Amino acid sequence: MRILQLFCLLTWILSISTSAWCQQPDYSDELPRIPPTSPDQALATFEVAEGFEIQLIASEPLVASPVAIEWDASGGLFVCEMRGYSEDRDDGLSRIARLTDTNGDGVYDTRTDFAEGLFWPTALFPYDGGLFVADAPNLWYFKDSDGDGRADVKQHVLSGFGTSNVQGLVNSFRWGLDNRIHIACSSVGGEIRHAHQDESVPSLNIRGRDLALNPRTYEIEPTAGAAQHGMSFDDWGHKFASSNSDHIQQVMYEDRMIARNPYMIPPPSRISIAADGPAAEVYRTSPVEPWRIVRTRLRVSGEVKGVIEGGGRAAGYFTGATGVTIYRGDAWPSSYKGVAIIGDVGSNLIHRKRLVPNGLEFIAQRMDDHSEFVTSTDIWFRPAQFANAPNGALAVIDMYREVIEHPASLPPQIKMHLDLTSGRDAGRIYQVVPSGFRSSGPIDLSGRSTLELVALLAHENAWHRETAARLLYERQDPAAIEPLKQLVRNSSSALGRMHALYALSGLRKLDEATILVALADTHAQVRRHAVRLAGPMEWTPELSAALGDLVDDESMEVRYQLAFALGDGPAPQRTERLLRVLARDPADRWMRAAVMSSIGEDVEHLNEVVDDPEFSKQIAEQVAARQRAKDAPRDAGSTHTISPPTSPRTAEQAALREKIIAQYRVSLSMPADIDRGREVFKKSCSACHRVQGVGHELGPSLMAIKSRGAETLLASILDPNSEVNPQYVNYLVVTLEGRVISGMIVDEGATSITLKKDEGVTETVLRVDIDQIKNTGLSLMPQGLEETLDKQAIADLIAYLMAE
Repeated sequence: MRILQLFCLLTWILSISTSAWCQQPDYSDELPRIPPTSPDQALATFEVAEGFEIQLIASEPLVASPVAIEWDASGGLFVCEMRGYSEDRDDGLSRIARLTDTNGDGVYDTRTDFAEGLFWPTALFPYDGGLFVADAPNLWYFKDSDGDGRADVKQHVLSGFGTSNVQGLVNSFRWGLDNRIHIACSSVGGEIRHAHQDESVPSLNIRGRDLALNPRTYEIEPTAGAAQHGMSFDDWGHKFASSNSDHIQQVMYEDRMIARNPYMIPPPSRISIAADGPAAEVYRTSPVEPWRIVRTRLRVSGEVKGVIEGGGRAAGYFTGATGVTIYRGDAWPSSYKGVAIIGDVGSNLIHRKRLVPNGLEFIAQRMDDHSEFVTSTDIWFRPAQFANAPNGALAVIDMYREVIEHPASLPPQIKMHLDLTSGRDAGRIYQVVPSGFRSSGPIDLSGRSTLELVALLAHENAWHRETAARLLYERQDPAAIEPLKQLVRNSSSALGRMHALYALSGLRKLDEATILVALADTHAQVRRHAVRLAGPMEWTPELSAALGDLVDDESMEVRYQLAFALGDGPAPQRTERLLRVLARDPADRWMRAAVMSSIGEDVEHLNEVVDDPEFSKQIAEQVAARQRAKDAPRDAGSTHTISPPTSPRTAEQAALREKIIAQYRVSLSMPADIDRGREVFKKSCSACHRVQGVGHELGPSLMAIKSRGAETLLASILDPNSEVNPQYVNYLVVTLEGRVISGMIVDEGATSITLKKDEGVTETVLRVDIDQIKNTGLSLMPQGLEETLDKQAIADLIAYLMAE
């Protein structure tokens, strides 16, 4: 009998479960699979701006899931294949391939697997016959020592890069003018240490910053940046970056310049520069994916959680911006030199912007009216990255996948109908070229003589200049010294003169005589970089006088660089020169920051040239910070590791929240008063939320609160920690004085952290004043509203929010 009763009970439970499951909406009819386009039909899917065409130079089965490419000096193309995207990291499916063009027709036809068994590789860069590869949490150096085309050396260089977000990983390795590999560290940051470093040595926190690596010594330095995916320099070293919904940003200063003055609070180093806004309109020719339409409908209705973007539109704006690259080749007409290229992997298109100088900033202006540079009707087209190619073309790295979306942003009822691995073994590499362009064979610089490499520093194509600069740095050949000095003095190319300065610096042979020549150069950018390189040198009377002559330079950029450089020089005359520099541009926030970073204890003198109460307040705050440091000495350059969040709550606490929600569920059926609910909102919610012009936009938007449903709203009010978006995590900053500041971290720099608190108030804290930073793992929204709001008040609040 007991067995029969148990069987009947299980049958009853199963019938209820089956019934409940069957009641779940089935979206399979709305989510048809869209097949890929074969490589031989791919070109027919594109629309390209007038005067240009797109050409296929590699495709499956030669490449699979490409996310980054780099050419070595001999013309071989290394391809980073992230086959483990997006959820199969631990399977070790990813690899690095090397492609070659054996017949010289410009199309790659041969492949060698250079390295295998990788997890989520996202960036690579050739150096000294080997290859640096980012495979978070590690940075590796691979090398083929026996000539079989496969890496047999695998050296562990760095560790600690974050892995918590597959779309926020380390990316975009770029050769800098300073002979270092610059690395975009993205949104997840990390605690970086050398692979074999003793655990007692503090790690380097790169939260909110990028990194520069000396490939010879493995020395690392934090740099300003930390956008999501994509980073590029223009010909003159200006740095740009991109994030999913902020498609082009400019980095305004070097982190190290600000870090030397720990008592100042600078403006943010990275700013959005698009004239049409961060998440600007885009004009796709591909159909909107069915799953995207369904997801938007479910988000608006409140059936699933997630950010409702674009006013509830499924597409038509940047959501997957990536790979910002400044065109620096020589195949396109010269008028396109310096154009910014950005992909949108979600809209299957390539966007371009003209960069227009505006003081020290650029304004990025749309070039195509209600259209795009390149679009495809194929929703599998995913232009994730770009590269300036040896032949002067713009290379396009197409990851080519059916679904590129982050898996966490796909509701389960949609995700179950999608195959996130579809396209894993596909991928294409294109080049965008002027109409009628035909490629020559591979370009091999590996055997060029030192004199030939020096001459290439003046080449019109940035790939040739940077490859020559890298090879000169690798070889460290003294025979380059005199030709480089002659290049500084005699070259007709301003780019060549500038590159020669940095090549000499890399050889440690940049002398005062050469710098003095460059400081008097006719080209403002050469003078600017000469100032940058002169700063750390010994300031002889001659050098000091030459730098002093630039105080009134016609170029604002030269004066801006000089303001930073003066902080490296001797104290005599420093203050007087800085005051003169600032007097030329007293209202410019960047010039103010540069001068403040350099002026030291004479900061109060800035009031003599700037009549601005707000600036005077900043000066007073810096004076006070210096005094605090004198009263309580500590390491002014110290950094702080955010303690990892402990488990936000126990199972018992979660169960208690569920019980409270159950107790308050009666509120959903109680008579309610909207006017009373408005008052409850003003008193209990308006510090972090805004409705009908009342309150502050600190927490998630309540734009579509009416359609989310009363039950979901009740749970969100009474259990705010059930699912916390990282964007709204609450941090605690404990100062040396014992103050505890609570809020979201909205900006980080070399010297300060900015938190956003209740009522939208922000507070910036100097790192020298911080004792601890703690990640609570909890939502900004306080838990326990039931202690101050009874069931009737909750009923009134929900009625008001649903009505509004």
